[in-house]
Amino acid sequence: MNIKFLIRDLKIEGVQIVVIRLAKVLQHYGHEVEILTLFDDVKLPQTSGLKIRCLNIPHGTQGVDRIFPYFKAWFDENNDFDFLFAPHSESIKVISRIDDQRLIPYIHNSDEQSYNRRSLFKKLRYKHRIKKRLKNKHVVVVSNGIHAFTEKCCGKKILSNNVLYNPFCIQEIQALAQAPLQSELPDEFILFVGRLEKQKRIDRLLKAFSLLKNQTAKLLIMGEGVLYEDLRKLVDELQLNERVIFTAFECNPYPIMKAAKCLILTSDHEGFGNVLVESLATGTPALSVNCPSGPSEILTGELSQYLINSYDEGVIAQHLDSVLSQAPSCDLTEGYKKFDEAKVYQSFMETMTRISSHH
Repeated sequence: MNIKFLIRDLKIEGVQIVVIRLAKVLQHYGHEVEILTLFDDVKLPQTSGLKIRCLNIPHGTQGVDRIFPYFKAWFDENNDFDFLFAPHSESIKVISRIDDQRLIPYIHNSDEQSYNRRSLFKKLRYKHRIKKRLKNKHVVVVSNGIHAFTEKCCGKKILSNNVLYNPFCIQEIQALAQAPLQSELPDEFILFVGRLEKQKRIDRLLKAFSLLKNQTAKLLIMGEGVLYEDLRKLVDELQLNERVIFTAFECNPYPIMKAAKCLILTSDHEGFGNVLVESLATGTPALSVNCPSGPSEILTGELSQYLINSYDEGVIAQHLDSVLSQAPSCDLTEGYKKFDEAKVYQSFMETMTRISSHH
């Protein structure tokens, strides 16, 4: 098959990392793959061997009306692909303007949490907007939670609604985790990995951390983003300067994950929660609040003890204290083996066969 991906850019962010992984898996199995980017930002190092083309849209260009002509010009000249996946909101809006069933919205994030807080009128307006955007398209989503929410909002307006979990090369993660640490780390620390933005609710994590009975463990926050200064101020206010460490994203975060006592997410919502799978693969317990969507599909069975059914900082602190006080007692493999890239590839082929049969 000839598969294209239309993404915003190649910054180090969750969606881009998943697309690169999936593209490499498809290429490994003999498919022709190309990644199109709207903008030329490049930070991701793992792109060698992949065909990448930039539409070179000038920076600062905003809104689908201005972005669309660049894609349309490419589309009119390059119409020989089997499927094109659009994972960012910008790229989903762009493909919604062309009535072609090969153009697939590839949804990585759940709007369910913000939707539930809206008034009835705003809920109806959201549904109208999303139906219009996804109408007459085959949709692929990264979790059962997003699948259910998309079904609730769009119903029969879409041609099909398919779950494709994010792929992970478990062997590679485990090999990379063996690399020597590049910097000195605390003896005992909790790890957060992610963008420093509102959705991730790092303020909630810091407040929970301030309530720990364990006063010696440190908190390592690995990430970059717009809330950096605000979070530093909150650390000051909570008098946690001696115990909270901020560090930038690492190209290979796995040795740090392996060294951590546990990893935690306290987000309002996730698309999937990639870092939970990665942490478990390195042998480190991963905790998360039970937000939509993804964590409850990763932390299943015995691992559900790491799923926190509350957003309350005190309850989160109790779970962290519990994990800090004991060695992992359950088999972590249950949390990652179903997401191994060979299994996800099999699921991808079944999905594309199903979609093709509609045509």
